[in-house]
Amino acid sequence: MKLTLGAEIALPEGTDTFHLAKTALIAEDGALWGVVNVEVDGEWEVRVFRADATGLTHHALSGPDVADVFSAQTLVDLGDGTVAVVLSTGALRILDTSCSVIADLAIGGEDALRQSGLQIAPSTARGRSDLGYVLRLGSRFGARTLVPLQLDTASGSATWGEAIALDGTSYPTDRYGSDDFEGNDAPTAPVIGDVSTAGENILICTEGSSESVLKYGMDFFTVDRLNTDGTLAERLLEQSGWKRMPGKHGWTGRITSDADAIILTPIFASGEWKGKQRVLSLSDGDLSPITLPRGASKSTVLDVREGRPWVADGRERLLLCEL
Repeated sequence: MKLTLGAEIALPEGTDTFHLAKTALIAEDGALWGVVNVEVDGEWEVRVFRADATGLTHHALSGPDVADVFSAQTLVDLGDGTVAVVLSTGALRILDTSCSVIADLAIGGEDALRQSGLQIAPSTARGRSDLGYVLRLGSRFGARTLVPLQLDTASGSATWGEAIALDGTSYPTDRYGSDDFEGNDAPTAPVIGDVSTAGENILICTEGSSESVLKYGMDFFTVDRLNTDGTLAERLLEQSGWKRMPGKHGWTGRITSDADAIILTPIFASGEWKGKQRVLSLSDGDLSPITLPRGASKSTVLDVREGRPWVADGRERLLLCEL
């Protein structure tokens, strides 16, 4: 997949993009939304931004909106160019294409999530089914549970549905890379790296059995189609056995906003990809390397929609590209 540069958008000075890779989404109108932290006069500010070929606009979240400056938010693509920002398990905010507030809504069903210890993770929700929008919940460090959100913007109502648990036995857990330990017995649900609703199925990327990936590496990675009850309908990709290989290994997966492909990003420079991203086509299973624009060889592809990728070039700029 070869990218050519279309437009360059500068990020504000002092931008931290820690949560950008997980919160980036391309809306129906082609604009990129995401969450960043920006240092302003020595203080950190959480911003939800919208970028298009003409520039960047943003909505700053105030103190009451966030638990702390690095707390997590989930962006929900509402399908008309607007987004909902899930601020917590009890509140969301709807923004229009100018990043102005349309509505603040309370979310019903919060008590059940709190009792289960579920929190908002830095993430996105794209696509909708009869269940609603499906979000991944857990913590800012890792999410293992899917929860549908029923959102009706016309009536101004929002309610959590029943949590969807994944079956840990459907995944190739190999925590220690050895058969001499019992760590693979009774496996828990995997870490869910990304989720999107595609038709009547839920599409997910799973990223191993542990959140401590940087320290220990990842034991497996999968791309799966799930039934609405969380059972496995089809495994589209599986990589396992990493713990039995020299070095540390692992990928993150981002489902593109058009649900046509998965952007695979190695966490470590080890392995044959040498840290370079690849794209998995869901139509034919082709796994393609990415050729970045000249002058942006160290950039990261955030998302692709209808042949138009958005790329992050460090903390300084966003690039709108063409395929």
